[in-house]
Amino acid sequence: MICSQKARTQQGGNLLAASAFYLLIFCGFLLGAAASPPGEPAGPFRATWVWNTRLLLQPKDQEELLDFCRSHRIRTLYLYAYNVSPPMDKVYRDFNHQAHRVGLTVHALGGDPRWGQPRYHLVSLAWVEAIRKFNAQAAKEERFDGLHTDVEVYLLSKSWKEKPAELLGGYLDLHAKIAQTLRGDREPMILAVDIPFWFDDDPAWRILWHGEIKPPSYHIMDTADTVTVLAYRNTADGDNGTIRLVSLEMDYADRIGKKVMIGQETQENLFPPYVTFGGSSCETMEGELKKIFYALGRRPSFGGFAIHHYESYRKLCGK
Repeated sequence: MICSQKARTQQGGNLLAASAFYLLIFCGFLLGAAASPPGEPAGPFRATWVWNTRLLLQPKDQEELLDFCRSHRIRTLYLYAYNVSPPMDKVYRDFNHQAHRVGLTVHALGGDPRWGQPRYHLVSLAWVEAIRKFNAQAAKEERFDGLHTDVEVYLLSKSWKEKPAELLGGYLDLHAKIAQTLRGDREPMILAVDIPFWFDDDPAWRILWHGEIKPPSYHIMDTADTVTVLAYRNTADGDNGTIRLVSLEMDYADRIGKKVMIGQETQENLFPPYVTFGGSSCETMEGELKKIFYALGRRPSFGGFAIHHYESYRKLCGK
C-alpha cells in the first residue's frame, strides 16, 4: 500500500510521540529503581510464605509480621492453613481481617508431596472443601483470597525415580480437579501453585495430558491462575542464575496471559549454598533482585518476588 505524504508525516509524528512516551517510561523506571538505597526492596510487589501458624496466636507476633510486610513491600501472604476447624477458624478469621485492613491479600497454603498420588486426592480435595466452607461462613473481610498449593511430588524420591510420569499425571489431575471446584463458586478464589524451575528444562520432560504434549509447568500454567517458580539461586545472572532459570516459564506465561512470581530462598545452611541467600546479607539479596527486576520487570507475566520464608527472611533483613 502506498501512503500519501501527509499520512506518512502524521505516522512519523505518531511514532516519534510513542517513542518519546516509552522513553520517558523507561527512564522513569530506571531512575525510580536507581533511587532505591542499597538494601531497599526492589520491585512493586512481593509475597512470602508463612508456615508457622503459632505466630497468629500472639498479638505481638501478628503485629511484627504485618509491620515487616509494610516495610518490605509484601502484598501477599501464603499462609499455612491446613486446619481451619474450631478453634483455629476464629484465629484465621481475625488475622485475615487484620491483614486486609493493611492492604494484604492472603492465600490459604497447603500441600504434601503425597497429594500428587491419586489415592491421596481425596485428602487434598477435603482440604479445598474445608477452605471453601470457611470462606462461605466468614465475613468478606475475613476470607482467604486464594488457594495456594505446594505439592512437590519429586520429593517422593523412590516413587519419583521409578514412575515420574505417573506422579506427574496425578499431580496435574489434582490441580485440574481443584480448578474445576473453584470455578463453581460465585466468587472463586485465586488458584496459585508452586512449581520448580526445572519442569521445562529438559526437552525429554514432556507429558501427554488432556490431549496435549507439554512440559508439566506449561500444563499447570494452563490450569492455575498464577504460579510461583521456585528459582532458588543467589545470583541473578549466568547460565545458573535466576533470570535464565525462569525464562521459559515467563515466555509461556507471556503467551497465555498468566502471572509468574519468582521464588527466592533465605533459609540458612542449605546445600548447595548457591540455592539460598541465607547466611549472606539483605543488601546482597536486594542487589540480585534489582538485577532480576531490571531484566524482567517489564514483562507482562512478571508478578513480583516470593521470598521463602517469613521467619528466615526477617532474620536476613531485620525488622
